[in-house]
Amino acid sequence: MTAGPRRDRYVAFELAEPGHGREFATGLHAAVASWPKEDRPRLLFIEGRRGLVRCDQFTKDAVVRLLNAMRLPGPTPSVQTLGTSGTIRRARTKYFR
Repeated sequence: MTAGPRRDRYVAFELAEPGHGREFATGLHAAVASWPKEDRPRLLFIEGRRGLVRCDQFTKDAVVRLLNAMRLPGPTPSVQTLGTSGTIRRARTKYFR
């Protein structure tokens, strides 16, 4: 049984503080540096407190756990996932109104 073709998933998240985008990007990059290059999630953008990370359907659950476990300076929890979508357009309309 094969796993099938790669399908991108877009995980929307929200930061507790709007000014922590740079710290979040640095922390995400460091957390996934040991992952195989083809499996690494990629930060697409951050708008204010919300952002979007691209991954594939095989690593989606691990990325959600990673995002929810991230801690940045300030109140806890620092990052909260909002949901997952199969397209950027749907993620933007659903989580970035």
